Amino acid sequence: MGNPGGDTETVVVIGGGLAGIAAALTLSDRNLDVHLIEQESRLGGKVDELTIDGVTIPSAGDNFLARRPEVSDLAEYLGLERDLISPVARSPRIYRDGRLHPLPPNVLGIPATDDLTATGLISASGSARAAQDRVLPDDRPRTDESVGDLVRRRLGDEVLEYLVDPLLGGINAGDSDRLSLECGTPQLAELRAHGPSLLAAVEKLIESRPATPGPVFRSIRGGLCRLIEAAEGELRSRPNVSIELNRAATVERRGEQWVIDSIAADRVVIATPAFAAASLVDSFSRELSQHLTSMDYSSVAVAVITLPPRTLDIDQTISGVLIPRGCGLHVTAISFASHKWPDLAHDDRQILRVSVGRRSDTRWQALSDEALISVVAADASEVLDQHVPIGDWSIARWHQSLPQYDVGHARWLETVDAATAAFPGLTLVGAWRNGLGLPAVVASGQSV
Repeated sequence: MGNPGGDTETVVVIGGGLAGIAAALTLSDRNLDVHLIEQESRLGGKVDELTIDGVTIPSAGDNFLARRPEVSDLAEYLGLERDLISPVARSPRIYRDGRLHPLPPNVLGIPATDDLTATGLISASGSARAAQDRVLPDDRPRTDESVGDLVRRRLGDEVLEYLVDPLLGGINAGDSDRLSLECGTPQLAELRAHGPSLLAAVEKLIESRPATPGPVFRSIRGGLCRLIEAAEGELRSRPNVSIELNRAATVERRGEQWVIDSIAADRVVIATPAFAAASLVDSFSRELSQHLTSMDYSSVAVAVITLPPRTLDIDQTISGVLIPRGCGLHVTAISFASHKWPDLAHDDRQILRVSVGRRSDTRWQALSDEALISVVAADASEVLDQHVPIGDWSIARWHQSLPQYDVGHARWLETVDAATAAFPGLTLVGAWRNGLGLPAVVASGQSV
């Protein structure tokens, strides 16, 4: 039992994903008694991996945004600073009309040039439409809007559908026409704030960058699960921390006290997806539970295929291919992992990580793994214009894995926080609050 009101504060953290781990580390650094509870058999949540053909490969995200410091700082805190790596191959392509097109210089898909025809991705008429952004009047609304509304209005449909949306879809498997500019893409919101012209704002941003900018993305040698393993080892070494796996928690509010199963606590931190948090708080706040239930999520699958050397004729500098939603294919992205990461650049195999599914496309969920891998291979063959055999393969299915930041997310979050504030000692953290990327998730956990 904990000791609420005693000399040492007791805190229970429910959820052992990256947000919960970051919260547990932060709280235990303050010498609090911390109990971390996770219903699965391992910590890490969606930071996971699989082993295929003798090699360990991420089965969800394989990198984090380098310009935010939280994950890099955490890696250094845990003694992994020498294992931080950046991609070797950094040149993505976008599939359109049967061809792979390089991307024009851009910031989250907003072009850094007026001539978008050079790579063949955007047509002459699409490029001319985008150039109108220079002279269109200031039409910025005073409130949040969708990324799609902004980009279509300023740069036209083609730039959105074949440049911006494929890039963002690779991050959140969502829909740019519903995605909150303010909360879903704060970097684009900053560009809008600089003035009416997005093209001019991107030019100014690029001019202000250092001549030799660092990597956009980073990872950890051996995979991001090494971050989880190091954090778990650190937590288990601390006398003021306990970790329980395979345990589904229940939360009760008894007067001024929190009771999580048999643990009495001063505080409880819920670090789960919003829908799971809704179930946990329902016993003491139907209002808060209903707010949390309204958060929508996308489901995705990641297929990993390993092939013999030189099976596919792919330029080694190409890191992957993004597939626009208008193509009608199941696959949304193909990542050449054996090109991209130095620790996977084996001479004896080619490794593909293929993403499937969007918010608006759930066809894959009705397929067995065997049927799905056949669809993946067929789609990849069409995109790459060469036969992609199935080889050795594995599929990870991530149901309700990516929270969707719809227009008005900030106002919704204020409502959630107001309902939470009625219960002192209750804190809610996670990817559904202030950003999907791993740095934002770590920041959320550290905010406790």
